[in-house]
Amino acid sequence: MERHRSQLDNGKTFKNPDFVISRSAMTILEVMLALVILGGSVAVVGELSRQSLQNARNAADLTQAQLLAESILAKVRLGIIEQKSAYDIPVNNSMNANDIVVDTNAVNEGNASEVLWLYSLEVTEIESNLLEWAVTVRRNLPQEQHPAACRLVRWAALDNP
Repeated sequence: MERHRSQLDNGKTFKNPDFVISRSAMTILEVMLALVILGGSVAVVGELSRQSLQNARNAADLTQAQLLAESILAKVRLGIIEQKSAYDIPVNNSMNANDIVVDTNAVNEGNASEVLWLYSLEVTEIESNLLEWAVTVRRNLPQEQHPAACRLVRWAALDNP
């Protein structure tokens, strides 16, 4: 942007082709404004990254809780786990669903904080020949941390009507 006009003391303007102001540098205000915008953008992107990582962890925990609940229900149906109500039973956290067993050693030895998952089994007789199994698997964390949990329900017919 060039200025070809200059003002005299009395307010009149005159043309002076030698008086040209060229603006090729940024002012400190413009630099500060650019840094504030850049900093705000970096903060927003950082927060979005943190939230997406937390959501990915929550999704992984929910998936694992569902797999554990399905495995426990299958073991109840097969009679591997006794068909009676039980609460906050520790689960051995194994990647192979066939190897998921109750980890009574951790509780007996006082290492309950090392248990990652707990399950509860509620057995209810709905009718004279129908049972309801409800398995709730949750992460062994305080409620303030909102642990992942999954509840699955299956109905089963009793053998003797």
